[in-house]
Amino acid sequence: MQSHKMLLDEVEEDHFRLIAIYCPVEQYKMAYLLNRHLNLHLKRAKRDVDFNHKSVQAMYPLFTSKDHTTHCVFSLVANKFKGQARKILSSGSLFYEEEVRPLVTHLIPEYNKVDFFLKIEEDIPDHIYKRLLNVVNNIPQVLAAYDIDAENLKSKENLIFE
Repeated sequence: MQSHKMLLDEVEEDHFRLIAIYCPVEQYKMAYLLNRHLNLHLKRAKRDVDFNHKSVQAMYPLFTSKDHTTHCVFSLVANKFKGQARKILSSGSLFYEEEVRPLVTHLIPEYNKVDFFLKIEEDIPDHIYKRLLNVVNNIPQVLAAYDIDAENLKSKENLIFE
């Protein structure tokens, strides 16, 4: 039997804009603030973003919205997961002894101080994007927000939510 080799000439890249947000509030509160100030309709996704980091399965809450006029998809995702790592110390006795310690993992480790990422899929004009970034910066609870060059992210694949 003859084998056939198919070459993929061009891989379609997933283009998106990314805003890093520093804001010490809960995930649902951040979604509410963005809905209120940007007139979005962010809703909690049915499934969170989940990753296995060493011995911990981390779940990052995801909120999504689609703007039907511009066809942009907005995704708000938390960057931090606070969980508990469990380590069994002794299993040779009748009772298990385990150590429980707090553990913080990050969706995008190179930006470990960022609380949230707002991902904007589809092309959005620069002047609208800058205005959107300015509105996010002017939300009273937001400490800072800035644009991140998504092309240079090491862990860009962590932002694929499908």
